[in-house]
Amino acid sequence: MQTQAKRYAGLIRYVAGRFNKDRAASMAASLSYTSLLSLVPLLAIALAMLAAFPVFDAIRKELLTMAFQNLVPSVGSVVQAQVDRFMTNAGRLTAAGVVGLVFTAIMLLVTIEDCFNRLFRVERQRSALSKLLVYWTVLTLGPLLIGASLSLQTYLAAARKWELTQTISPIIAMPLPFLLSALAFTGLFAAIPNRRVRLKDALIGGIVAALLFAALRWGFAIYITNSKAYTSLYGAVAAVPIFLFWMYLSWAVVLVGAEFTAALPEWRAGYHQAERRAQGARRLTVALDVLALLLKASVAATQGLSRRDLLEATAISEHDLSPVLRRLCATNFVAALAGNRFLLARDLHAATLDDLIVALELELTLDDAIASGSPWRAKVEDRIATARQAHRDTLCVPLRELLAGE
Repeated sequence: MQTQAKRYAGLIRYVAGRFNKDRAASMAASLSYTSLLSLVPLLAIALAMLAAFPVFDAIRKELLTMAFQNLVPSVGSVVQAQVDRFMTNAGRLTAAGVVGLVFTAIMLLVTIEDCFNRLFRVERQRSALSKLLVYWTVLTLGPLLIGASLSLQTYLAAARKWELTQTISPIIAMPLPFLLSALAFTGLFAAIPNRRVRLKDALIGGIVAALLFAALRWGFAIYITNSKAYTSLYGAVAAVPIFLFWMYLSWAVVLVGAEFTAALPEWRAGYHQAERRAQGARRLTVALDVLALLLKASVAATQGLSRRDLLEATAISEHDLSPVLRRLCATNFVAALAGNRFLLARDLHAATLDDLIVALELELTLDDAIASGSPWRAKVEDRIATARQAHRDTLCVPLRELLAGE
């Protein structure tokens, strides 16, 4: 049980690192801006598609109400009133205006596909014809599926009037929004990236996104209800920044689900372990470069080196240098002086390469995948302990000897 919890925690850390590395927060901001421009065109196309089917005539107004009440807590009615006005104006567009409307809607789909392809490490883009088919499918089937789900909700609401369904209907209706959200996210993660995505991975990502979205709606509604900051600052137009902030958070949730979907096959293949080993080798290289520079500075009897000196002399990024420098200071290899300067604090005749590897927390450890209850675990641990000792014996060479040629 503990091993499984560690594996899941490792997966979450890997996804979080992937999210940060991919600059997904910036993607969410870009998608929010594009969504703001494309909202009215997308709704106009969606309602036009529903108008082609008489069965959906009675629920077209309910579609907008449901969308804004369920998707934008607290300020949905204000935003809906403005969108209704924009939609009325859109109905008077000329042919050229309609073309521009469709182009703006497609612009959002292009941005979504581009972001997803980056998250899923897609190098080969779809052909123009393939893109057209995917976009047309989304623009046509999307509104129909939403209309069908709304019809189902209307049916369940009406079914509560019958005695036999008064108990069953609420049980079915309560998880319905979550299930619909999970299915929508699953379809998004499976269809948009230009690569084969396992349905199981897309479903897991869809469930994660739906759970986060439900938590976001709950937390956002509480915050907006109890916080008057936006209202006191922006007054009558407070709905605008609230809506923008909501769109940003919503896209961030979608991208987290996409990262989960994209990370699952990498996690199964062990890419996270290979990446961790590569990061370990990189940290060791940075540490040796820093120690070599500080060794030269100590021989020259200088007052140490500044962080800027280290960055310029090694061409190392701040992102790579900072964690290594923190570990070297914490393990007394390096002393931090006033003025953000650093000095060699340890005798490199006595400190070995193995000491440095241990200080950087790169020591060989037992694989988490080995179950604690396995009868052969003790034998495996003995083997690993022997390998660790041989590993240390090989690396017990003074750092001064290694860096003597520097």
